[in-house]
Amino acid sequence: MTKETPTLLSIIIPSYNQLEGLKKTLNAFSKFRNKRVELIVIDGLSSDDSPNWIKENRALMDCFQIETDKGIYDAMNKGVALSKGKWILFFGTGDLPTEDGFDVLIRTLEQATETEVMAFGVHLLPPREPGVPEFYQPVWNTSLKWRNTLHHQGVIYSRDIICNTPYDLRFKVLADYHLNLKLWKQGVTCRCFDTVISEVAPGGVSRKFRHSLYREERAMKRTIFPSMSDQIVQHVFTRLKWVKKQLS
Repeated sequence: MTKETPTLLSIIIPSYNQLEGLKKTLNAFSKFRNKRVELIVIDGLSSDDSPNWIKENRALMDCFQIETDKGIYDAMNKGVALSKGKWILFFGTGDLPTEDGFDVLIRTLEQATETEVMAFGVHLLPPREPGVPEFYQPVWNTSLKWRNTLHHQGVIYSRDIICNTPYDLRFKVLADYHLNLKLWKQGVTCRCFDTVISEVAPGGVSRKFRHSLYREERAMKRTIFPSMSDQIVQHVFTRLKWVKKQLS
């Protein structure tokens, strides 16, 4: 990007042993690179052929880093440190932008002024786990206390927000939920749009509904809502959520 056309949006793609998905995502984004969009790949020193492929195809991305990390959110934080964009968006390997939706996103970001966070819809591709909706529409209100109402492939953070509030590495699966809940509790504003900007590949660590996921949710929420009454309510609620998932 030149000084006359500063980077508008940085798209950060963490990857570990997901070469085919990485290829698919980078190819899908190639058409947007002339729209003030940069692509950053953070590879966790994959044991497949990803490191070699990334080096040989560096023209497909604006920046990359290949080194061990402490998990997906550590990789995301590293991507932020390398980024130049006014806005930051995270995509997973195998995830795809929707062409019309992404054009809407770019136009919206070009016109944005003081908004700190924006959230758009996502389409969850099959196969989907029981209870997982096909479309995920963002909500920024008290509903966040009970579930993560934003899907991270649809959330765009302002540079100042994500640089000053990095992902908390204590939470291996739900650090994105922790960040959203923390920002909401602090009174950060978020504009929500129904426009679908991404198609999300199946799987993902937060869609493995093990008991450990709900233990982490309770631990995470204790840092946001420390009162004993809130902790009791969340303890009961997350246990009921787990039971519901087991029965679905």
